[in-house]
Amino acid sequence: MVALLLVLALLIVVAVIVSCVWLGGTALREHSARQAERQALRQQAVQELRLLDGRDGHLAYVERVYQRARTGAKAIIVWDATGNRQDAWFHDWPNVPAGTYLLLAGTTGYGPHNHNPHVYYVRPNQILTMI
Repeated sequence: MVALLLVLALLIVVAVIVSCVWLGGTALREHSARQAERQALRQQAVQELRLLDGRDGHLAYVERVYQRARTGAKAIIVWDATGNRQDAWFHDWPNVPAGTYLLLAGTTGYGPHNHNPHVYYVRPNQILTMI
């Protein structure tokens, strides 16, 4: 009788574990599918904007803004195509929103504030659009 109860308890534990693994896998697949769909929509929007605008911008995600001033904002951007992070200076845009995708046509240069030779400088006319 005790052995039967132990086997039953073991089967219940195994069933719970299998259910959790299956549900976790399903959630992960759904999350991956949603991410892929969002990525495809972003890329489509970028291609359409390039065709309409005629300028060749690059898509970046504003990961965080770490300093705001009257004359602009310092931020960390992540390039959508490569995943590389880069310091950026948004001239005359102190309220750049973190968490936004931007199509940018700026330039890279020396950043005297952190002695970084690879700061991405963006002027207002170089922000092609927000996505």
